[in-house]
Amino acid sequence: MIDIHNHIVWGIDDGSSNEDISLEMGLIAVSSGISDIIATPHCIPGSFENYCGQEFDEAFFRLREKLKQERSTSRLNIHRGMEVFACETTPQDLESGRICCLAESNYMLIECEFGEDPWFFRDVLGALLQRGVRPIIAHPERYYFVQDDTRFIFDLLNMGCALQLDSASITGDFGRECRSVALELLSSSAVQLVGSDAHDTATRTPDMREAADIVARNFSVNYANLLFYENPKRILSNRTLLFRGQSPSGGRSRPSSRYMSDEEYWGV
Repeated sequence: MIDIHNHIVWGIDDGSSNEDISLEMGLIAVSSGISDIIATPHCIPGSFENYCGQEFDEAFFRLREKLKQERSTSRLNIHRGMEVFACETTPQDLESGRICCLAESNYMLIECEFGEDPWFFRDVLGALLQRGVRPIIAHPERYYFVQDDTRFIFDLLNMGCALQLDSASITGDFGRECRSVALELLSSSAVQLVGSDAHDTATRTPDMREAADIVARNFSVNYANLLFYENPKRILSNRTLLFRGQSPSGGRSRPSSRYMSDEEYWGV
């Protein structure tokens, strides 16, 4: 598996607080079958201002070096990224080089306030798309506007965005509402990625095996492979992400839409 959303860099956001925790998070990742992690510290104006620069790079390279020095985690590949918080200055921050995409690709992991105005979020995503960035919406199942009506998220998919669920939402660790929405989006074939969104070694760990097993059992092994390995791998090589049932050549293995139609949604 490949984890594209992980707060393993210590001391710069609400994730790992020290070197020992980061090393243990790396060990958990390796033990659970993860080969690559994209480290994604929060970048939130006024809170965790982890903008691109020397301090940001030093924190990332310090982590990677420490993991390489430990025999148990030496084969774990760490890639640079960030979880960008959508705000009015996000397009300008991109143009000035203050924020970055995942693993030198054109894919940007982006989040918003749980209670954000969806139209504002849509405008920010549209501005990024116009600038050549392919937004990956982090944990949409946790946003109130998605919980109120999942159909809004399909508009963002049509724009060219991708969806990344948190593994803890699939397992139910974030509560019934998040799990219900996560399963609905999975059932609609709208999801392209799952990440651990790991913050520690106790309650929000990098271990995604349970979530992968749930997807494999309730949907298919191929779907689980797409979400936890194939599409994350495509980010690392900056290739087009696939939807469920879509072949690498761009065709579909079955004649269906990539998510539910209005008729299917309403049961007409």
